[in-house]
Amino acid sequence: MSTLGRTLKNFAKVGPASYWRQMDTIGDTKWGRLVGVDVNGNKYFENNDEVSGRERWVEYASVNQPDSGDVAPEWHGWLGKFVQEPPTEQNFVPQKWWGEPTPNFSGTPKAFKTYNTTRPKLNAWEPVVKARA
Repeated sequence: MSTLGRTLKNFAKVGPASYWRQMDTIGDTKWGRLVGVDVNGNKYFENNDEVSGRERWVEYASVNQPDSGDVAPEWHGWLGKFVQEPPTEQNFVPQKWWGEPTPNFSGTPKAFKTYNTTRPKLNAWEPVVKARA
């Protein structure tokens, strides 16, 4: 969490709409220069005055259900500091063998469910009811 002065300064720089969206999604306020936008509409920012490890971040295009699986591979490398230059400044060529990213199905009906291939060792008890006379 940040100090009150930093929060008020960020509120003045980003504006009320962006302030409330940031508080709702990341629980903190940040401002920085817009580095680029990916094919999914996510916006990537950088502010080197932030604390180390918090100077690069993404604002997801999906407001209702932001998913880290929506981050494009080239931007993932930049966010994780594997590369210093953002993809907008690189001569980045997508490879055909990468394919399309798989969405995150956790918490949905398409989520992976394990199954058991062994026979159960115990059986449920089924009461036998005799007819009344």
